[in-house]
Amino acid sequence: MQNPSSISPKEEPITCSTSPEGNDTGSDASTSKKKKKTKSTNLSDEQKKAHHIASEQKRRENIRAEFDKLVSLTPNLTEQESRSELNILTKSADYIDQLREENIKLIELCREKGIEVPEELIYKGPQNDGSDIAI
Repeated sequence: MQNPSSISPKEEPITCSTSPEGNDTGSDASTSKKKKKTKSTNLSDEQKKAHHIASEQKRRENIRAEFDKLVSLTPNLTEQESRSELNILTKSADYIDQLREENIKLIELCREKGIEVPEELIYKGPQNDGSDIAI
């Protein structure tokens, strides 16, 4: 760091002062915040509306893609069948229940035959911390 006496006039030390309104006037953070605010306020109403419409369309596309994924993973849903969101969710939940019941039966069958089932293969219900969800 340079000694303040050796600083040339072009390199003035930066000081932080506060305006009467309580805003920092010498802070880079406050000027960058102001720039961000002015950028968003410079958008016309039409531009804001267009951005809102585009982000809403993207959100709907993402939801639609996830419902399509559920349809592809759920065997009791057909492409020709009504694909309302309620129908997809209901049939997907029914399929998950069916898989759980089959899992319980298979575990019981293994135990009857003396086959030990590792604990990590036994579903214990939701853990509410996301640890039960495979990514």
